[in-house]
Amino acid sequence: MNRKMRVLHRTMGAVIAIFVLLLAVTGVMLNHTSDFELDKRYLTWDWLLSHYGVGTVEPDVVYLLDQSAISQFGSQVFIDASPVVNSQTAILGGVVIDNLMVLATESELLLFTHEGEFIEKMSASAGVPPLIQNIGLFHGEPVLQTRNGMWRSDFLLDQWEAISLQGVGWSQPEPMPDNVEKALAEYFHGRGISIERFVLDLHNGRILGNVGVWFIDIIAGLLIVISLTGIWMWLRRVS
Repeated sequence: MNRKMRVLHRTMGAVIAIFVLLLAVTGVMLNHTSDFELDKRYLTWDWLLSHYGVGTVEPDVVYLLDQSAISQFGSQVFIDASPVVNSQTAILGGVVIDNLMVLATESELLLFTHEGEFIEKMSASAGVPPLIQNIGLFHGEPVLQTRNGMWRSDFLLDQWEAISLQGVGWSQPEPMPDNVEKALAEYFHGRGISIERFVLDLHNGRILGNVGVWFIDIIAGLLIVISLTGIWMWLRRVS
């Protein structure tokens, strides 16, 4: 019986030694968070960001206008990584006219400066044709495709005429540029995962979710068992 107990004691000791070392190291780091500035340093490993669900951003749609990326997340419209306006309807496309960026939704046009400053919304009350499906350019002039046909205007966007054209350069969705995606990820999720949070999650097992918490509980249980078996064997030896 004593031999079996010693074998069990040694086996459990070997299993938990690594985890005790991990707990000790992370505990010391957490005890000196301020000294090491762990709360001010960030990790940006792709697998870690993905694990925490902050690795990528997923816009509803992206359009590239000159050097600017137009994206929409729900009702929020961004130019590059800056939120510029809310739109309850989807952005269907965009064009650049002189010094304006013009975005189209089903019922209105959104006007911005080249610097991304919002100017105004134009709808049917300003003469914009309703039921818009897309926006494009024909020899530099804006063209709207609607459910009721095709319409062309000039840079003032206040007079529209029904037309039938070939060769319109329609606005199309595009992939998000990497630098803008990175900036948007920082806007939505911060600069990454702080070392303090990562070490804390390692320490308490939450790096693996609920499974990790239970695993740490099991290790704690094994520590209790190994302590009790050690005391029992010592009492047997001295008695």
